[in-house]
Amino acid sequence: MMAPRSRTLAAWLPLLLCAGPVLADPATPRLEIQPPRDFGYAMGDILEQSFTVALPRGYTLETGYLPQTGALDEYLEIQGSEWRMEQQEEGPVYEVRIAYQVFKGVRATETATVPALPLRFQGPSPLAAQLPEWRFTVAPLIPPDLADEQVAIRGPLPPMETPTRPHTSRLVGYLGLASALLGLIAWQRHGSEPRPFARAHRELRRQLRRGATAATYRAAVQRLHQALNETAGHSLFAEQLGGFCAERPAFAELREELAGFFGLSRRVFFAAPDAPLPPDYPAARLEELCRRCAQAERRRA
Repeated sequence: MMAPRSRTLAAWLPLLLCAGPVLADPATPRLEIQPPRDFGYAMGDILEQSFTVALPRGYTLETGYLPQTGALDEYLEIQGSEWRMEQQEEGPVYEVRIAYQVFKGVRATETATVPALPLRFQGPSPLAAQLPEWRFTVAPLIPPDLADEQVAIRGPLPPMETPTRPHTSRLVGYLGLASALLGLIAWQRHGSEPRPFARAHRELRRQLRRGATAATYRAAVQRLHQALNETAGHSLFAEQLGGFCAERPAFAELREELAGFFGLSRRVFFAAPDAPLPPDYPAARLEELCRRCAQAERRRA
């Protein structure tokens, strides 16, 4: 004798065997429609019909059969259609959008219809789907009790005046801020650049104001050498003065004076280091050379 549970399973088994192939049938398009609203349209309005169709692997949508631009019926004109396909693991998924424009003016609310749209596919076996027809209402733009000759066409609205004074003030503020920032950048790039001769001239004036001694005089000569080296970017020797002045034309007029300074330097530090201060090259001349070099430095900047 068969138990009750076994008898129940035996009763459902034929149904499960029949339902299995249907559920597993892969050749079935899945159609999802996003219908627009079906009321409130008037002449000139655009309505869009969007839908998504997912196909089994190996199938494609024949997009050439989608509605083409042109008049559809007395109510509608097709503005165009567009689509895009995304290949997913189960198969391609198409997103389609079709735009219609209402071009019929009505004098009372009427119902219009977007006809059913059959979809065609390519694949290993026949496959078909169809968008159902879709109804919507078209409302009049003119009241029904108003004759056409009584309609007054309203002129175009004048452009709205927008006060520009706050914008002008804001623009002036922005320009001022931009100028200040540019000035700060220029000062950082150029104004704050070290000027060796300017610094050396200030130091020489302070040192020599206290009186020119042998020590302060030699310190002044060394300080001027330091300014020359900083300007050249390396230790500058007498035989390099030609190239130094060629690269820095602002110093060209000082070439002879600088050559005399290098001769002085040799005498002070090497030829006669213990000799008294050279009478032909007093400290004032040294300071004057440094001042003229500072002027050339400013012209070069």
